Amino acid sequence: MFYKELYTELGKLFYYTAGIDGKVQVAEREALQELINSKWKPLEDSKDEFGTDQSAIINFSFDYEESENAAHNALESFEDFYRENKESFSPQIIQNILQTVTAIADAYRDKNKNEKLVLDKIKKILHSLFRL
Repeated sequence: MFYKELYTELGKLFYYTAGIDGKVQVAEREALQELINSKWKPLEDSKDEFGTDQSAIINFSFDYEESENAAHNALESFEDFYRENKESFSPQIIQNILQTVTAIADAYRDKNKNEKLVLDKIKKILHSLFRL
């Protein structure tokens, strides 16, 4: 259950990162997809009742947030989830989160001011609670 909830939160967080400047770029989506395949899919091997890898929830959540333009509280939602489940966050999960948000922010014309602020907030959440 943890991974399903984690992936939903990550989809929101990754959309928030990509959309902070008002538009999700193709390069940002491609960076996300590459990291889902290379980092998140191998992390754990659970599948849903249709045989779909659970990491696909990241995409579903991201797409939902984009269609609803609903990520206004994604950072707070992620922070709450992290605080409630911090014992389940392995160093690998934290590293994957940081790599993914950085790759999304760097994917289109490098990081802008708003993306840098989001990255700093995410790092602060993870560092203050986990002591990396």
